[in-house]
Amino acid sequence: MPGISSSPVSETSTIARYQDLKRLREGAAWKLLGADTAPLICVCLTALFPGGGSRQINASALHAKLDGMLESLRSAGVEPSQPAQGYATDWVTNGWLRRDYPQGAQEEHYSLTVAAGSAMRIIDAWRPTTFDSTGGVRLESRLASVRALMRELDELTDDNPQARLAALHAEKAAIEYRIAEAEAGRMLSIDEDRAAERAREIIAQAEQLLGDFDRVRDQFEVIHLDLRKRLLQHEGSRRELVERLLDGIDVLRETDAGRAFQAFWTLLMNASEASLFEETAHVLANRPFAARLSFDERLSLETLKARLLDQASDVHEVRGRFVAGLHAYVRSREYAQQRRIMQLVSQAHRAATALVGTLRPNEEIGLSFDRTSAGVRSLSQWNLHDPAAAATASRIEDHVPELASPEELRRMVLRAEVDMRSIKANIREYLGAVGRASAGALLQAYPASQGLGTVLGYLQLTLRHGQDDHDSELLEWIGMDGVPRAAWAPRYTLTLECLDAIK
Repeated sequence: MPGISSSPVSETSTIARYQDLKRLREGAAWKLLGADTAPLICVCLTALFPGGGSRQINASALHAKLDGMLESLRSAGVEPSQPAQGYATDWVTNGWLRRDYPQGAQEEHYSLTVAAGSAMRIIDAWRPTTFDSTGGVRLESRLASVRALMRELDELTDDNPQARLAALHAEKAAIEYRIAEAEAGRMLSIDEDRAAERAREIIAQAEQLLGDFDRVRDQFEVIHLDLRKRLLQHEGSRRELVERLLDGIDVLRETDAGRAFQAFWTLLMNASEASLFEETAHVLANRPFAARLSFDERLSLETLKARLLDQASDVHEVRGRFVAGLHAYVRSREYAQQRRIMQLVSQAHRAATALVGTLRPNEEIGLSFDRTSAGVRSLSQWNLHDPAAAATASRIEDHVPELASPEELRRMVLRAEVDMRSIKANIREYLGAVGRASAGALLQAYPASQGLGTVLGYLQLTLRHGQDDHDSELLEWIGMDGVPRAAWAPRYTLTLECLDAIK
């Protein structure tokens, strides 16, 4: 057709882009955008994971919170199609929730996936809050960001000394002009609407950066699995990789994702830069124009540095855990066993390939191979347990409770699997608010999510770091079976001086 030109390059590019978009269309993020129940899913996931994908919630807490939200939606006329457990299972299947079983945990934990976080940020960008008071898109602040990046790129890539000097002299003149204006009392400022618009743009870019952390964490997981595969492959690169791991080298840090994250981590850990960043965010959140921002926007601006640090620390911890796992793996018997299995499988495969055309698939070769299987029996063959058969006729005697000794309590904690991370966080929060804490006070302030395990965790830390009051206290909690329970224990009190020891 006249006026239309085509080339193999453009056709190839079109086909490649189509294939890429088709792959994205089948991904979890696009599925969430097109889901009939997307409003219900997004409002629930946003409430469950306000801090993004790095936050983890145990299964019981997630189901309880989700039940409450579904009940609220029912009162507003929305009819959920299934209970909280059903929704959680569906969201895991569709790739919107990640389900893990952390080491030492008593139950499964859920976290938001990168795909769900990306889809929710896209939906959030469609909301009216992303527009200024006149209804226009925030073009000015975005144009200012583009211009600043272009100027910086121009300066960093220009090798002409004369052009660089001219730019520096112009910048110097502009700074001297602003100094003179400030000394004269003439301050250059923008109106509050434009200032609020730029603040929202900062918040939007920061939210995208928080999403990048989730993607980096997932990349580390993919790289970790790829490195494990390479360790088992029979190639020359495998031996070099094993030697580097045995030497304690952080191989994840040397990947593209590792180098990019390390550069950001170094910048974030710079004391002067971090302090200036936090101070600036606090000042901006308390300027007059901030009154035009919503409460959530002001909170996001003021806590930006803390949220970035939390997300970065989570990624840093994940990377360290993967590296430590790789180092332990190459030193373990598991690695040697799996490597031997791979060798045997490879030998069998080569031997089978050599026999192609020599033996028929159904030819008898005189070898019997017993495959593993499970015995199947009818339910009618099972003997049901009768509790009455084991009932005792003897009288139940009253037991007078005694105070457990500190040594007995320590042994009980060692035998139990306690979520010490949540317990320490509760103690730090309580001490920061009240200043003093005992096991009984902590149980009154926070529910015992692990029943007796939570009680033992509080007792262990108060015994280890607290002061002996030479008295006892009554501990009361609700067990995991929903039954109220109580016990007497020696009272030890934690103070603010214990915060450094409880990490």
